[in-house]
Amino acid sequence: MMLLFFLALAAVCTAIDLPLLKQKSRRRDRLVWLLFWVLGIAAVYCSLNKIKVPSPLYLVMIIYQPVNRLFESWFY
Repeated sequence: MMLLFFLALAAVCTAIDLPLLKQKSRRRDRLVWLLFWVLGIAAVYCSLNKIKVPSPLYLVMIIYQPVNRLFESWFY
């Protein structure tokens, strides 16, 4: 029921925002706008259904650790 409410709210916001984006005719702006809406709806869906999603911090740690080791080997 809550999911339907959020989808309806998203549809109303889409109906308000989309004509403004079409006037500018910027494809990149529309793509970013769509991406944020999809990610937002996915986040609401995951939180309402209590789906465990790994923290984005893990991605930062995966990138940071090899780079940190590389700089450590250069400057130690």
